Amino acid sequence: IDPSNPFAALTAPRPISPNENIFQYEATGHLNGDVLFFGIDQHSYKQFGFFLGYLYSNFTCDAPANAGFAQSAYSNWGEAARPESLSRNRAFLFGNLNLPRKLQLSVQMDAQSGQPYNITTGADNNGNGVFNDRPSYASAAGEGVYATRFGLLSVNAVDGNVPRNLGAMPSLVHLDANLSRSWKIGSQKDDNPRNLALDLRSANLLNHTNISAVGTIVSAPTFSQPLAAESARRLELGIRFNF
Repeated sequence: IDPSNPFAALTAPRPISPNENIFQYEATGHLNGDVLFFGIDQHSYKQFGFFLGYLYSNFTCDAPANAGFAQSAYSNWGEAARPESLSRNRAFLFGNLNLPRKLQLSVQMDAQSGQPYNITTGADNNGNGVFNDRPSYASAAGEGVYATRFGLLSVNAVDGNVPRNLGAMPSLVHLDANLSRSWKIGSQKDDNPRNLALDLRSANLLNHTNISAVGTIVSAPTFSQPLAAESARRLELGIRFNF
């Protein structure tokens, strides 16, 4: 089959029976890029301590996640892209603060730029049995052409020329905090010391909307729109008694 003819995949004879494909996995792939990290660590003071870090990652990989398939069985064009789980920018903070009345506050923050997602047509355009086909860029409006923030995209394509993982999810921000107070019960000379601790914990303290999924099919009305999100702010009150 001529790899330069994308329509050849639709009409090529199958080795067993019509419309049945044989897939071959390749156990290798290519990953390359750069990593930059900055960190500040402060734990020498008695009243507070913190660790602040920033991570920049710029990787390109031509192996889709979860043993995924390339768009075309005859070409690897457009497959080299940012890995699905990679956020280019990420900042994080771990801190603790000793407050009056023996209260202790600890916080954990993580903020990261959006992870990529693959833009698809929602159909098996090249007939290989895998629904990961990507659209092509269009120069003019018409049937099957959609105006998006990525430009005009046409679903009337076999092995489209839009690269893999072109889209980007919204950024994520997590801030968790814990306020605690503990009391010793009994005398200092007690061979079996007892301790009572009270905790007020919060997950997603800022109540930031952390989108976990968006529409990836360019022809769908939900394309690039949020479809799912992580949990909203949650408060928990806990008590522990150690004896």
